[in-house]
Amino acid sequence: MRSARIGADARPDRALVGALMEFAAAAVRNDAIDPITTELVRLRCATYHDCHT
Repeated sequence: MRSARIGADARPDRALVGALMEFAAAAVRNDAIDPITTELVRLRCATYHDCHT
């Protein structure tokens, strides 16, 4: 069983969430990084976020 990473009573900061979404969108649009590095980062992020894609 996994333990929670944040408390059940935690509330998201809307400004921070918006900034992170903008950053993520800009990172996805970035085509200056080679495909292998992009895939390695995607896999690392999936592991961190416990998302098996």
